[in-house]
Amino acid sequence: MENGLEYMVTKLREGDEEAYISLFKDFYISLCAYSRRYVGRKDIAEEVVSEIFFKIWENRKNLEIRHSVKAYLFQAVANNSLNYLRKLKREDRLEDYFNSTEHGNIGFEEPSGDIAEQSLLMEELTARIEDAVNQLPPRQQMSFRLKRYEGKKNREIAAQMGLSVKTVEMHLSKAMLALRQSLKDYLPAFLLYMLLK
Repeated sequence: MENGLEYMVTKLREGDEEAYISLFKDFYISLCAYSRRYVGRKDIAEEVVSEIFFKIWENRKNLEIRHSVKAYLFQAVANNSLNYLRKLKREDRLEDYFNSTEHGNIGFEEPSGDIAEQSLLMEELTARIEDAVNQLPPRQQMSFRLKRYEGKKNREIAAQMGLSVKTVEMHLSKAMLALRQSLKDYLPAFLLYMLLK
């Protein structure tokens, strides 16, 4: 295993958010482009890729990448894209899906406005996300706000709230799961919003 790969995987396993954000920024758009070659639709490709990044973070402590991070990500995208199409086939919806997909969407060419479009979407979703945060239980909400809006580290949050670091981690994990569920219809934009805060 190369030193760079070993370092990245170690950082991810340790829950290093900067390493995770860096990984996301480096690969998100190209992975969406790759998925779209399979699924033919930008929105579905974003869902496929976002789900992979969520799984990486949720299962970070057991992350196993043996060769290259790039190869791992692209293989995961290919697998998940094909699984999506297999699911449609099992449900006898595959033909209808491709008939309803504009031919121009197949063979993705990365639009130059992708980042600007995502930024605009993030702005539009700010109020919706704030509403979802307001619905969290008090300790989850406070932990989340201190972490995401004030940039505090888990140990600082623990000291401020009079809790153990493990308890703070539990509150943050539950908050993210609840928000993900609340905002599931806006998952790609919500993911980008969370990572770039």
